[in-house]
Amino acid sequence: MTRAELAKKVHETHGGMTYEEARQTVETVLALLAEGLCRDGRLLVSGFGTFKVVERKARTGRDLGKGSPVPIPTRKTVVFVPSRKWVKEAAP
Repeated sequence: MTRAELAKKVHETHGGMTYEEARQTVETVLALLAEGLCRDGRLLVSGFGTFKVVERKARTGRDLGKGSPVPIPTRKTVVFVPSRKWVKEAAP
């Protein structure tokens, strides 16, 4: 789902809100989530899941065109772990 699709859903759900207000709300919420991740490295949304910043180790990859080894440096990335509630509901 894209930001625009999310804003459209918020607009449709809350009839008293214009599309522009819904778009601004989505942007504000996403900015606050990003700020929390940068500050604390972890963001817990009860009943939904946890976003965590993890460090990926340096490794060696391959240049697909030449087949030669390419060093991939250490980097930080965000991972999402869904809450048990969502995992149970999604199971068949």
